[in-house]
Amino acid sequence: MSTQVTVTIPDELYQRAQKVARIHQRDVAEILAEAIVLEPGVGERVAGETAVDREEAAFYRLHPQLGQKYPGQYVAIFQGKLIDHDEDQLVLFQRVKQKHPGEFIWIAPVREEPVEEYVMRSPRFVAWQTW
Repeated sequence: MSTQVTVTIPDELYQRAQKVARIHQRDVAEILAEAIVLEPGVGERVAGETAVDREEAAFYRLHPQLGQKYPGQYVAIFQGKLIDHDEDQLVLFQRVKQKHPGEFIWIAPVREEPVEEYVMRSPRFVAWQTW
């Protein structure tokens, strides 16, 4: 027996469900119903999103605010939210791992840009032309 309901969900969530439905050639409603039935956290893996993806996206989303409040510090992101910060990366790591053992926590420095850019120079050999 099934009951039809109307639920309002964020566009981003619906688009993710559509993507998963296309990949698995299933109906969006089936995907959403299955995600509700699954254990917490499993629904994210079904949608192709890992904890790493979620925390990384949260870091990029939060970066403007983090840059204002915690420049030069390390921040810890868990379940899409800032949970702690410290100037010492190791101290922060030990503290958050004690509070959240076995969980993935995104720890990153708060710099001017969220992603550090590296420039690597490499020699290029060019054939000499004779005139």
